[in-house]
Amino acid sequence: MSAPAEPGRRRRPARGGRPSFERRRRRGAPTSPALVVGAAMLSAVALAAGAFSATPIYRTGWVWVVAGIAWALAFGVVWAGRRLGWGVATIAALVAAFVVAVVPLGVPSALGTGPLGVLGGLIDGLATVTLGWKQLLTLTLPVGTYQAVMVPWLLVAMCTTAMIAALALRGGRTAPFAAVPALLPVAFGVVFGSSAVSAPAQIGPVTVSAPRELLLWAVICVAGAVWVAWSSGIGRRRALRLGRSAQPAEGAGGVRRNAVVRAVSAVVTAAVALGVGAAVAPLANADRQVPRDRVDPELVVREQTSPLAGYRAAKRDASFDAPMFSVQSDGAMPERLRMAVLDGYDGVDFFVEPGADGRFTRFPSGEAVPEPVDVSIEIAEGYDGIWLPIAPPLAAPPVFEGSRSGALGDAFYVNRSSWAAIAVPGGRGVRAGDAYTAKMSAADGADPSGDPVQDAPLIDLERTPQLAQWLAAQQLPTTVDGLLEAIQRLRDRGYLSHSLTDGDGERAWLEAAAEAHGVKFIPSTGGHSIARLEALFLQLNEQQRAAGDGADERALVAGIGDDEQFAAAAALIARAMGFDSRVVLGVRLGSADDAGVPGVPACTEVCTGEHLAAWIEVRGDDGAWAAVDTSPQVETPPITLERGEQLPEFPSVPEERDASQADPPSGTSGDSNEPSETQDRDAFAALWPILRAVGLSLLALALLALPLLFLPVAKRMRSTRRRRASTPEERALGAWDELVDGYADIGRVAAMPGSRRDIAEQLRVPSGEWLAATVDRAVYSHEGIDGDDAEQLWAVVDGEMSARRAELGFWKRLRARYSLRSLMPHTRTRRVARLPRRANAGGR
Repeated sequence: MSAPAEPGRRRRPARGGRPSFERRRRRGAPTSPALVVGAAMLSAVALAAGAFSATPIYRTGWVWVVAGIAWALAFGVVWAGRRLGWGVATIAALVAAFVVAVVPLGVPSALGTGPLGVLGGLIDGLATVTLGWKQLLTLTLPVGTYQAVMVPWLLVAMCTTAMIAALALRGGRTAPFAAVPALLPVAFGVVFGSSAVSAPAQIGPVTVSAPRELLLWAVICVAGAVWVAWSSGIGRRRALRLGRSAQPAEGAGGVRRNAVVRAVSAVVTAAVALGVGAAVAPLANADRQVPRDRVDPELVVREQTSPLAGYRAAKRDASFDAPMFSVQSDGAMPERLRMAVLDGYDGVDFFVEPGADGRFTRFPSGEAVPEPVDVSIEIAEGYDGIWLPIAPPLAAPPVFEGSRSGALGDAFYVNRSSWAAIAVPGGRGVRAGDAYTAKMSAADGADPSGDPVQDAPLIDLERTPQLAQWLAAQQLPTTVDGLLEAIQRLRDRGYLSHSLTDGDGERAWLEAAAEAHGVKFIPSTGGHSIARLEALFLQLNEQQRAAGDGADERALVAGIGDDEQFAAAAALIARAMGFDSRVVLGVRLGSADDAGVPGVPACTEVCTGEHLAAWIEVRGDDGAWAAVDTSPQVETPPITLERGEQLPEFPSVPEERDASQADPPSGTSGDSNEPSETQDRDAFAALWPILRAVGLSLLALALLALPLLFLPVAKRMRSTRRRRASTPEERALGAWDELVDGYADIGRVAAMPGSRRDIAEQLRVPSGEWLAATVDRAVYSHEGIDGDDAEQLWAVVDGEMSARRAELGFWKRLRARYSLRSLMPHTRTRRVARLPRRANAGGR
């Protein structure tokens, strides 16, 4: 029977704490109303400052909606958990509240997509908790409510409110620490925001850098300082109030002094925070570094073949009338739809250069555009690339439709420098049935303006001598007017041709052009390499020389090709005159009467291969890109001229270019039977390829013979170096190494490392025991050996090797002479290790 408790003593619980029912009662005890109100105000101020800080990231009023609802949910759950004594279950309630709110607040775009869309939005929202931070960093600002980018802000708002409420409502010494999580919302806007800050503000004679950011930090720091000063003394004030009710005359001065001290400390804390912010703010200019500046993912289109190289495939019969995509608009049509924008040129193809125009990023939001219209595009069977037709700039991300809308939205990227757009779901591109609607601009494009970006050409004209010669013959100034005149002359002196033959599979374009413009077939090769473009300019130069000065423009038509060659040629002309240029592949929109160019018409609703066009965009020192058409004309076919020949003023029938080529007849005035220097040069020129081939063959044989000469010489030099070592001990070691290397060349290598005696036994050296003992005596004994012993070692080794070689046949001896085994490192690892000699008293 247990002993009774002593009077006046309370029995302690078994584990030294309060009973479980007492702990539950304390946990569910009501919190001071002042703490509840103070915590609510502190968390509200923190989220308001955070919403201001995050506004440049999202630039939408939805940020405030998320902040308000997140504050109410998180604070209500924590207050209820504190009030009802939920304990750890409060965390589970917070998680459940987040799961319920993540779709309507964090992924609002998923609400209108049906049950499956809501489920997908929930999965994306929960995945964004761990994976969305990097996505938020890699998107171009502002991001709006794009996909699930609002989830990080929702998470920060709920976590901040929950931590402030949990710390504050506990009271006591824990409450002041609630000021620490109040900094998180403002820090969120700083870390995930742009590196650009607000413009400096002038306050009298003082210039305040980054005033907006400085004000936000000042507000949250002052709020935190006030909270710390107020919450740290709430318990003491309550105790003093109880004390004053019993003894009102005592302690009043102490209360006032404590209040003054806390007020002063709050003011000092706020002043320090403002001082630090003011000191750091001048450094937070455009050079401020944030994680966004260091995390910049690139989706560079490198594995794709050049779209310009596949231009002629769209003009084949199989693709000429095949629909690529359909276009509809709720208003006026844009002037052009661009697909690929190619700014790099390697002498063979125009391609997307890895750089500013080769960096594709997600497109969460756009800017206000002039004359916005909603354009709907649906991909047809004739198109399956990664490039999306758009009219820049976009005012908002496109809304995809169809069974792959989600995948297309996730795989949509835009290059904001070139305004080229791609969609790569699964890395494959779009296909028939994919559709999207985007708000584009129907405003007319800008006209070329500005001076050249530099006075010197932007290309090496030595690689394009025909282009340089043609430009020099035009005698045009290097201005934007001169550039436009040069391109117009190039177009007027060219003639459209999409194929090399007019056979099966290549007649659809010719029939359409002949019916509309009377085009006659003239063959032209594809490609836009330097060689192909030089051939084009060669045609123009020869025709201009044949026509002479003052010739009719009709007599200068000679360049044959299509948009592929003429766009590339015009781009090089612009670069030769100091302008930036790039080639654009796309279609022109509008009726055939007032849009398009002869030979490449515009499309209205359905765009086929017939409508695919190429043009260039040029940029001067003003930084504005402007489109310039480059398609050759179709009215005047080229003619063949003799030098100085002029066209008749009113020709009835244009001359056709069907004359056969023939060599001119040999003259008689210069014939001679006597040999000339020209004949000697021709004879030497005919002999030169033979001499060159013989010389290269001899050089190749000499290179092949170098190893045969090198290996025996190298081994001989190694043996000589060992024989002529400075000391007898080194010569003895050299003799042993020579023996081991010689046996290695004939195919005998010690299988296991060991002493020199063991090595000699494994190699089956007849005099191995004496050789090993003599070398060991040279290495380890105090006396060492003299020169005669070293010479005797070498004599024995030479005899051993001569005897071994005599046992071999001719081919084996030859193979041993050129063997690499003795030179390989693994052979040396199998030799016995050389131990350093200990110096004796005499210093030996």
